[in-house]
Amino acid sequence: MESILDLIIIISSFVLLLGVIVGIHELGHFSAARYFNIYVIRFKIGFGKTFFKRFDKHGTEFSFGILPLGGYVQMLGEASPQEEDMQVNTEVEAQKKISYKEATLGARAIVTAAGPIANFILAIVAYFFIFLIGAKELAPVVGGVEPGTLASEINLEIGDKILLIDDNEVVSFNDVNGYLASRIGETGVLRITSIPAGSNISVTKEVTIKSWLKGVSQTSPVTSFGIAPFIPALVSSVQEGGPADKAGILKGDIIISVEGSKIQTWNQLSQNLSSKFDKVISIEVDRRGQSIDFRLTPNRISSETGIERGVIGIMRLSSLDDLPEYLLIDNKENIVGAFVKAITQTYKFIVLILDSIGKMISGSVSADNIGGPIQISLLAGSAAKAGLVSFLSMLAILSINLGLINLFPIPILDGGQLVLIAIEKIKGSPVSDSFLEYSFRLGIFMVASLMVFAIFNDIVKII
Repeated sequence: MESILDLIIIISSFVLLLGVIVGIHELGHFSAARYFNIYVIRFKIGFGKTFFKRFDKHGTEFSFGILPLGGYVQMLGEASPQEEDMQVNTEVEAQKKISYKEATLGARAIVTAAGPIANFILAIVAYFFIFLIGAKELAPVVGGVEPGTLASEINLEIGDKILLIDDNEVVSFNDVNGYLASRIGETGVLRITSIPAGSNISVTKEVTIKSWLKGVSQTSPVTSFGIAPFIPALVSSVQEGGPADKAGILKGDIIISVEGSKIQTWNQLSQNLSSKFDKVISIEVDRRGQSIDFRLTPNRISSETGIERGVIGIMRLSSLDDLPEYLLIDNKENIVGAFVKAITQTYKFIVLILDSIGKMISGSVSADNIGGPIQISLLAGSAAKAGLVSFLSMLAILSINLGLINLFPIPILDGGQLVLIAIEKIKGSPVSDSFLEYSFRLGIFMVASLMVFAIFNDIVKII
């Protein structure tokens, strides 16, 4: 029953997410066309057979297709992506509307660019509400350092608070991942400015990177760098019948040592227990200020890769609300602050995505990172279950992606249309019908190939 409910959430979230993003994109084209008095024949969300349609007083058809993977606005004088032009009645002449081809080049350029611009505005609106509602994030405090990584090379330690990566201010742990992601595939010096645990003085450390993570697919930059967030070793739940339960460890206990080794974070606890299975060990916990010692034997489990490790049957904190305030960052802003931050966040993601696309083209970032509708649907479902803020964040990121992708200079996309308009402006006359036909065929082939590749990646990740 739970799996059926999860499937329903995934499908409905996917349809809602794409419907809003595509709908706003097409609304951008539609609004600009109406502004320039261009007659709009059809406004359609989705492809394939139409299951709902209605006409407004101007004779424009508004409809939905059964496949929610896109949409289009068809204007007079413009071929439909799927169907022949509808019969346009005499009301068009009465309303003194013009066709897309009759509009000035400037008007056509604005109508074409209005779709991607609408997506960027949608992202700003989504981020505005995120900052207005307020979202708690992990503070950029180091909770674990993996040996043999860049983090260990510059001697980062548990409890260090990261302030800057290169010249970029770090506010939350998400910023750490984002700024490290911008250095993927690069060669040079990576600078980390932090405040060591127990100190008030910041220090800057440098580490040399060479083609860092170039060609590596599906990896977390922060994990590859070698650090984990600071999550206290607080027991949020105890598995019934497990070693911890049998020993008497309770929910709310804070584990402070294992076999005499000091424990500060969940990462430390996990690493410490990993090699201690099938033998009796001592664990010290803090229970409401009182120190209590326990002796127990961790169970042995094996991962999918065959690696064995010890576990004692406890779960870590699953909600940020349960963390101490000093480990959290509250992003709640007033109306003005939310608006400013929304624009800044949208700009940051535009730059990051463009940088990633450029590195993907150059080969610095693996093309295996390209995701298709299956991955989007899974992410949409996860975001929906995580709450409104997570869903809005996913909406903003995908809206930015759609806006940028549509600006690619591929004939059937908005960017390709802008290129054709620019060519017409330069040569002083429309491009030939044969050139348009072949360019559109090329565009369809390129987009279809990209979609097939993305779906293939989705399937590979699942199996």
